Amino acid sequence: MKLVEINKDNWLQTVLLTTNGDGKATVIEKFVASNALSIVQSIYETGWIIRGIEVEDKMIGFTMYGLDEDSKNYWICRLMIDHTCQGKGYGREAIQMIVNEMKQLNGCEAIYLSTEPDNEIAIKLYESFGFQKTGKINEGEAEFLLKL
Repeated sequence: MKLVEINKDNWLQTVLLTTNGDGKATVIEKFVASNALSIVQSIYETGWIIRGIEVEDKMIGFTMYGLDEDSKNYWICRLMIDHTCQGKGYGREAIQMIVNEMKQLNGCEAIYLSTEPDNEIAIKLYESFGFQKTGKINEGEAEFLLKL
């Protein structure tokens, strides 16, 4: 598995990935914003790094992370694994790779993320990495913090 830059050769593959069980990408999915929306957000807001998640040269997921210009905190803003590839451990491996990359960012001493409060699978996964609930709710999502 590897994190790859989004470019002219893979952007469409990335946009068409979805967590929706029916395989149809939508702007807002059950637990995550679409990759298309995230790519646009990364263009118009500074500080975000976008990466595709590849396994054996096949695009299987997407992440967006970096320094949030409003809060001045480092965030994993988006993480998704395509519905056809879930349940295979790719999310766990991706989080480890993202955290390792974020540790290299200047001034990154803590990483925040948030998820829907009923996304029990994601919450269990994040907590297994040491992310802890902050008790705050951001736009309807439970906030978590990992101190590095």
